[in-house]
Amino acid sequence: MKRIGGPVYYAAFRAQLLVRCWCSDFASRRSELGLPFPSALLRYRVSGSLSKDRFLKVGEGCAAHIENQIRLLDGDLSSGRRILDFGCGCGRTLRWLIDKYPDAEFYGADVDSDAIRWCTRHITGGQFACTSPEPPLPYPAGHFDVVCCFSVFTHLDERMQNLWLLELRRVLKPEGILILTVHGERIASAHLGVDELEALRATGLVHKTSTKLRGIVPEWYNTTWHSQQYIVTLLQSLFNDVRYTVVPDGVQDFVLAKAPFVSK
Repeated sequence: MKRIGGPVYYAAFRAQLLVRCWCSDFASRRSELGLPFPSALLRYRVSGSLSKDRFLKVGEGCAAHIENQIRLLDGDLSSGRRILDFGCGCGRTLRWLIDKYPDAEFYGADVDSDAIRWCTRHITGGQFACTSPEPPLPYPAGHFDVVCCFSVFTHLDERMQNLWLLELRRVLKPEGILILTVHGERIASAHLGVDELEALRATGLVHKTSTKLRGIVPEWYNTTWHSQQYIVTLLQSLFNDVRYTVVPDGVQDFVLAKAPFVSK
């Protein structure tokens, strides 16, 4: 018996996803922070899940990780700091940080215009900008003390990755802190095939596109895995004080770096 072709399956997947999102939105309630939940489709775009509990839990956890990582470099998020959440989506992380640090300046940037529109309407205390898929960002050079990129470089292809690393270095102050996450080698072993793992060992980066998400996310934004040596070496060519932290029970590892005092 002839099997139904891929395009039919993937079209059905996208259709049922939209129905599930509508049903979730219909039953939506306000969160513990007093903020409304973003739509189910916006939540899915940042996490691949419709769960409201997961949305809150992951956002709170990401905010705590940012605080902890900054402390490793003897920094903090007290007043006078400017912090950019690059790839902020619908504010999953920023909603927690803004609530905790009212005297700091928080910015969010994302290519998703729907997400930015939602943040602008519903999250007070932050400044949000919808950006183009490629640089530049709408900020002057040396504007930020901290730039956070959670679940961003885990999705970019190599060309976009390199463009954005240069741009993030530009908008950081001298010795400003960059925090990003990657899908490291430990998690790759659970998700990649033998040939893909060989490619990861050989080149340091594997970017896989998903047919079922076609039309939901662009081709350059899918799923990416990095080797530790690759990402550390790359960042060392652009930044100082590069530190890689494996998260044993996590899906993503952390990489910290400081912008050079004199731009290279």
